[in-house]
Amino acid sequence: MSGYSEERRAAIVAKLLPPQNLSPRAVAEQEGISLPTVYKWRKEARAAGRCL
Repeated sequence: MSGYSEERRAAIVAKLLPPQNLSPRAVAEQEGISLPTVYKWRKEARAAGRCL
């Protein structure tokens, strides 16, 4: 089980979208999580239609 709530994940993925448009690497560094985790969450959000 993940140590992050769905709200936290959504907030992190939102940083990849406008108006912030941060890179996955920048988000990972800011949040202290691994880069593959950021990519995984972005992929999951896209599959669910939340991240276009």
